[in-house]
Amino acid sequence: MPPSRILDSHIHLWPSTSTTSKDHGWMTDPDHFLAKRHGITDYKSVVSASPAGSSLSGFVYVETDRYLPSRTPDISPTASGGETKKALEEWAKAPLEELRFLRRIVAETPQEGDGFEGGDGRKMKGAVVWAPFHLAPSVFQAYLNIAESVAGERLWERIVGFRYLLQGKEAGEVKKLVGSADWVENIVSLGKGRQGQGWAFDVGVDIHRDGPEPLGAVSEMIQKVREQETENGMDAKPVRFVLNHLCKHALTSSSRTEPTKEWQAALETLGPDQNVFMKLSGAFNEFDNNTPSTASDIVSSLSSVVPRVFEAFPERTMFGSDWPVCNVGGPAGEKANWGLWIDSVELLLKEAKVEGKSKDSVWWGAASRAYGVQW
Repeated sequence: MPPSRILDSHIHLWPSTSTTSKDHGWMTDPDHFLAKRHGITDYKSVVSASPAGSSLSGFVYVETDRYLPSRTPDISPTASGGETKKALEEWAKAPLEELRFLRRIVAETPQEGDGFEGGDGRKMKGAVVWAPFHLAPSVFQAYLNIAESVAGERLWERIVGFRYLLQGKEAGEVKKLVGSADWVENIVSLGKGRQGQGWAFDVGVDIHRDGPEPLGAVSEMIQKVREQETENGMDAKPVRFVLNHLCKHALTSSSRTEPTKEWQAALETLGPDQNVFMKLSGAFNEFDNNTPSTASDIVSSLSSVVPRVFEAFPERTMFGSDWPVCNVGGPAGEKANWGLWIDSVELLLKEAKVEGKSKDSVWWGAASRAYGVQW
């Protein structure tokens, strides 16, 4: 039986005007099916094809890794405030354009190629956007000021968190990055955002392709953040961390996946922290061969992985579709992959005997709490 209510905690959108490598550095193949418009109109079409589609109450938008011309902006140590602002605006042109797109969604003022229509903006319950956590705190705050101005009041109220992808980095880079004093200070500052509600931080690591080191580094970073929060006192809320896509654990197509010891150790470390959440999402792209074509076979592979997530993060595991990236490994076609993941999660919940309020938490409650989403 389909859930009565769904908050999709992880979808991506972009207009037809942002489908080149100068908009998204990863869009290097103009013929790839992702290198086309993916708007709310397209998302609604996919959702409506599933029997569970009528249960969708809304979604959380997650940033799409927009293009940056370099790792850091060219800012002199002696730069004035105006010079810093100008340099950041030039360097982060594509991420700021992403905010302008989201602003149009909230204002319900579509431009040609945006892929949404009047009334669609209400479905976006929150947005997780990009920010340069690796920069010095003063520059980081300068960027947030620019972002707030570009977003405008209505969108800024719906910014519920931030993400800076930690996947695809060189060996040792994530540990150096998230272990730096600047990074930790910038993360801690999120607790004061949203007029005291605090912003979340989405964690994007890939233990399938990058190995366990980045996840271990993130665990250490979260501990440093907690220590700094304790030292600072009670003037801000603890930062909420949302781990994306089961941390991209590798999955086996033809048999049950055995969780790695490093992944399990990270769950044991992070699970007791009541402000760490996990997204039940992204699985289609992590199989070693072709993704199984049925929900029962998908669940069979995940049968040793997901129960450990439920155990580590009770009431803090949330459904996410990862649309449209779910179509990269999704076996059912662009129209049906969203529904197949819904069916798979339903079956996972049934087999794990997750019921009642705990089941509701997966479908919408955990995401609502993690992001402070109002219904």
